[in-house]
Amino acid sequence: MAVWGRSRQAFATKVSSIQLQALLTIEKHETINLSRLATALGAVPSSASRLCDRLEAAGLVRRSHCEEDRRELTLSLTPSGRALIQELQQLRRDDLARVLSAMPPAGRIALLRGLQAFAEAADRVTAREAPEEDDDWTQIAARLLA
Repeated sequence: MAVWGRSRQAFATKVSSIQLQALLTIEKHETINLSRLATALGAVPSSASRLCDRLEAAGLVRRSHCEEDRRELTLSLTPSGRALIQELQQLRRDDLARVLSAMPPAGRIALLRGLQAFAEAADRVTAREAPEEDDDWTQIAARLLA
């Protein structure tokens, strides 16, 4: 988290944390309406609207009418907004690459195995797979720590 946060600090003078969160949310959805953005940010629509006003004034977000319902406005990133997100992603990749290159090879292999196991477990949880009924908590904990 510290490595991830370090690249975020480089952006502190460009956009606030909530603005970056909004930009990342918009980027994830490509286009999103104000209500969905507000929900994703845990904000009320009026606050999200003011946030988007600032992002639009900075040239990072574009509002346009939805093609299906002309009364609804959608939000998307401008080329400047996309460039900002790409810059942040590159900084994060560079920071992570520096840390990984400082690790011994055995540590990188262990990390990879751990991340693969984590991803597999996340897939099982997402698929709502429950542990076998005959598994007791000791066995479950042992697998988690293995």
